Amino acid sequence: MFGRLPSLLKQGKAALGAWITIGNPEVVEMLSLLGFDWLLFDMEHAPLDYQLLEHMLMAVRGDATPLVRVPLNDPVYVKRVLDLGPAGVLFPLVSTADDARRAVASARYPPRGVRGVGPRRAASYGLRTEEYFERAEEVLVVVQVETREAVENIYDILAVEGVSAFFVGPNDLSFSYGCRSWREEPVLKALERVAEASRSCGVPGGMYCPDADSLRKALELGFKLIALGSDYRFLISGARSRLEEARKLLTTSA
Repeated sequence: MFGRLPSLLKQGKAALGAWITIGNPEVVEMLSLLGFDWLLFDMEHAPLDYQLLEHMLMAVRGDATPLVRVPLNDPVYVKRVLDLGPAGVLFPLVSTADDARRAVASARYPPRGVRGVGPRRAASYGLRTEEYFERAEEVLVVVQVETREAVENIYDILAVEGVSAFFVGPNDLSFSYGCRSWREEPVLKALERVAEASRSCGVPGGMYCPDADSLRKALELGFKLIALGSDYRFLISGARSRLEEARKLLTTSA
């Protein structure tokens, strides 16, 4: 269930992941077999429903860690996702400490939280219920830092007990500052502040890195939760490369 991501984060090592947006279990199986440390199933922007999510989670192979981004920081979404058995949840638009506390509470059973009790697949359909309850507190709570307000409140957010890690949404964060890229000065300063808070609070950070520049920047900032891209980007990149290669060969052989 938890895979290798929690161990990598505890050791302070980088963990390489991929964004899952294509609603097909074969995509999940291929990427987990390829060796990604973690896979993020996106229910905020991708057209994934709960039934499809369950089938896709079943396709995870090896010790890749499955995480799910819920569409909203709301206990109703969180409990339904966690009952399907992922290792953790990515919460979008966490901009205040109260938002972070709400996220943690929705991922914890009473009395520490408000998660409804009915784990289903997460507890192996009742075959390992007690074992699951014993480990349920280990569910990862990853908060997404993607607004100017979140950057201003980052120290308070990371001080919330139960926050396992945070993840920078570079596109939304850039737009929040009136920019179109993380490379612009206001966003770079925001990233530096967030990275300093990560070091100060001892909470690992992450970032979406679809190209070499963003990957270098994330590593320079000390981020550990590294998303190398999404399934559809990998598909387009590979297809484009082969298509361009073939066209060059056709041109030179004509």
